[in-house]
Amino acid sequence: MSFKSLRPLAWVGTAVLSLALAACGGGGGGGGGGGFVLPAAWGGSATAQTTPATSTGSSGTTSPTPAATASATLDVRGGTGASTTSLTALEIGQAVAVVKDASGNPVSGTIVKFAEIGGSLLTISPAAATALTDASGRATVEIRAASVSSLGATTITAAATVGTTPVAAQKSIAISSAPAASAVSPQLAAKAINFLDTNPADKSIVIKGAGGNGRSESATLRFRIVDANNSPVKGVLVNFAVNGTGVTLNVPTATSDTDGVVVTTVSSGSVATVVVVQATVNGSNAVTTQSDQLTVTTGTATQAGFDLSATKYNLNYRQSGDKSTITVRIADANGNPVADGVPVVFTSDFLAVGSSSRGGCVTAGGLCTVDLVVQDPRPADGQYVTVTASTRVGSGTSISKAVRFTANDVSLVSLYTGPTAASTTQVTAFTVSAAQCNTVQVLSLFAGTPAAFPPPAGTAVSVTSSNPTLTAALGSQATIDDVLSDPRVRTRVDLRFTPTTASCTVGATSLVDVSFTAGNGIKSTSTIAVTTVP
Repeated sequence: MSFKSLRPLAWVGTAVLSLALAACGGGGGGGGGGGFVLPAAWGGSATAQTTPATSTGSSGTTSPTPAATASATLDVRGGTGASTTSLTALEIGQAVAVVKDASGNPVSGTIVKFAEIGGSLLTISPAAATALTDASGRATVEIRAASVSSLGATTITAAATVGTTPVAAQKSIAISSAPAASAVSPQLAAKAINFLDTNPADKSIVIKGAGGNGRSESATLRFRIVDANNSPVKGVLVNFAVNGTGVTLNVPTATSDTDGVVVTTVSSGSVATVVVVQATVNGSNAVTTQSDQLTVTTGTATQAGFDLSATKYNLNYRQSGDKSTITVRIADANGNPVADGVPVVFTSDFLAVGSSSRGGCVTAGGLCTVDLVVQDPRPADGQYVTVTASTRVGSGTSISKAVRFTANDVSLVSLYTGPTAASTTQVTAFTVSAAQCNTVQVLSLFAGTPAAFPPPAGTAVSVTSSNPTLTAALGSQATIDDVLSDPRVRTRVDLRFTPTTASCTVGATSLVDVSFTAGNGIKSTSTIAVTTVP
């Protein structure tokens, strides 16, 4: 038998050996990457076989290493700030969650939802049981026993979402009985004062007399008295003081309740200011704290700070719906915008002002707006549209301001020699001497109504010549600007004429049309005869 004829037997032997090694857990190269390889001379490969990185379990099977993912951890801290697995029924603790992404970096700005499972032994504050992670990925809520009889074990959970990946963590704690009441007086048991909150929540009140819907002239401030374990202390006498001027402290002393909470209030005065309220345990100046800053600002409206403006002052009489937006801005005596919610009413002798829901507006950010809309009743030429805005302050004193508009009919617009009503002469002719041939001539005229009101704002002006040998053009803008001058006057329009040799014949007359077109297409045209004289 030749050596080649033994090759199949070698294959069989190899297979049997491989199966035996597998059955014994061998042949795997330590569970790593090598398999049994035939020598090259026997038809095998000379290159080693490899397999992906795996982990081997106790059963001898392998599985891929799991990929990194986002995570959350949860810890409970007692009144001393140390990590704990138990709280007393009077202790105030914290649940602290830390959220990280798949790379192990803290995730900020993520909402973490806290909950209790396995019992109803805890109260979580805030009531929404949610908190936002900070730059360290940390979110914290306050936890405490629901009552002194809420004893036993419970579990706290924290859940969040990182991108689209939900993460969660939990920790179990025990709630034990509160230690027996100490013979130490509440004043001595008090070790710290924690500022809780201010109402209004934005820590801002308005100057005395500026109150109203949504505006408060007083603020309520709450503090909590705690012992060395951060447990609330009942019956502690606390003194309050105001650091600053311009407000009245309404409650100079208070005694803490069963939750260790004391409350005081302050009222605004007549000046804008910033103050803080200090709380001190009576008889122990070392146990003290202060509130966040409280701002007193935004007094009542003043006549000097009552301002009116508009987007357009000369409206188009012929265009129903043409409008101007009127803005009222109101400041108090200190130059601060008045509080939101100040009502302002408007009246107008022509057209329509305000909205269908109200004739006025209510301030937000110190201002509010209404529209003045063109409709009947419309004024005659020379009649102003007077809009008056007003509000009441203090005990009912009214302050107001008026602004005047025009609603002009473009069909009445012509060219006059002067800007005022005293200039009643319409310009219909213009003479050019033969000696001025091929020289630009400028004619300054005034466009407006017989009562000397200007054309509506935005009116387009165009010039055309009936004689191609006489060029005519505008020497000023091609659109009538909005005019605020009071009293109103006609608008100056400059025309440029250039007679050429062909039109310089003495006695020759060329017609030049000056047209005024309003936004809705209504048009008027003034024709000027340009005559050449010796």
